Amino acid sequence: MSSPNPQDPDSPLYQFIDTQPESPYPNNPDSSLSHFTYRQFTPENITNTLPMIVTKTAHGLLDGQAIRATKFIRMPFASSTGMEQINMGLFYVQRATVNDFQLFDANSQPIDGRNFTPYIQGGQFTINGPEILCVNPSHFPPAGIPPFPPV
Repeated sequence: MSSPNPQDPDSPLYQFIDTQPESPYPNNPDSSLSHFTYRQFTPENITNTLPMIVTKTAHGLLDGQAIRATKFIRMPFASSTGMEQINMGLFYVQRATVNDFQLFDANSQPIDGRNFTPYIQGGQFTINGPEILCVNPSHFPPAGIPPFPPV
């Protein structure tokens, strides 16, 4: 068996497998497939500059938030995204405005995109790290169900 290829959008690296059974309770907040709520988005544009500027209308990110770049691929040509050099990279948001932000590394240095392939379309950024706004609904049972067995 070969290892997952981050350049292949059909790679097992990008497949989601959920073994959690569906909740028997109607309107249960724990009925999402992943059981987690997190932010993920496709950028509208990324510049080949120093620093790199990512455009996404009303992205809602704050300076210092960690984001991971995924699904940035070069092949096949029909679905290539460009910017494959940032694939699987962890970056930090800096100089955020309402519709764009700059990519920095963990040492607060701007990412130099001048030698990267031009951005075409697609790819995804996911909020990552300790700043992730992540909720596990399993910790919040539906109304009327006690969180712990009564004593």
